[in-house]
Amino acid sequence: MISMDWHSSAEGETMLQHFYNPQTTGRKLFGVLEKPSCPSNIEEVSYKLFVVGRAAIGKTATVSRLAGNKSLSGYVETIGIRKTNIYWPAKIWDKVILFKLQFWDAGENSIKKYSHILPVCKDKADALVFIFSCSDESSFQEIPQLMNRFVRPGENPVPFVIGTRYNSSAGMELASTAIRDFELKWKIPVLKIDNNLAQDRNEVQQVAPILNVICERLWLRDQEMLLQQAPT
Repeated sequence: MISMDWHSSAEGETMLQHFYNPQTTGRKLFGVLEKPSCPSNIEEVSYKLFVVGRAAIGKTATVSRLAGNKSLSGYVETIGIRKTNIYWPAKIWDKVILFKLQFWDAGENSIKKYSHILPVCKDKADALVFIFSCSDESSFQEIPQLMNRFVRPGENPVPFVIGTRYNSSAGMELASTAIRDFELKWKIPVLKIDNNLAQDRNEVQQVAPILNVICERLWLRDQEMLLQQAPT
């Protein structure tokens, strides 16, 4: 449905100019009241995504990487709730759609200490993003338990699974067969990301496949909901 290589086209490159910070070579981090200066005729859709995973697994670093920002060196636990807006243009059929992906991330200690944080993060979430480390097999084995814990009957958030700290040139602890077995059983693609940020605009092409898959699955869910609500 989504044109996966559209960002490399002349039209895609022109659109992405609105997303770069003119003072740097990277993308701009948009605040609560900011958005890219795209043409007014571009349709915008918004989604809330709650990031789930054990402490120190790389949840915040993964969101920062998807946003085009360099993550902090060393582990610093997220205090309270961290919300990151990622704007992403995608071409669906012959129409360009601007996706506003609102990633919600909360530290484990904050969730345990304050009872309201987890319900707030889960409330009206369009997607649940489960994070594991490609260099830690045990974190991947925990994903089914987390999915059973957070995905409730009657709810319809789209589940995503992202393996962080992925390095194709290094030996990985996690076997590719285990990932394939998971994908077949749960009917969910396992996405992989390297948390090391490229220092040029090539980083957009590196994260484009992941953001495109996220946008496409969310869009498909909405289309299916519209068909179910249509009068027969």
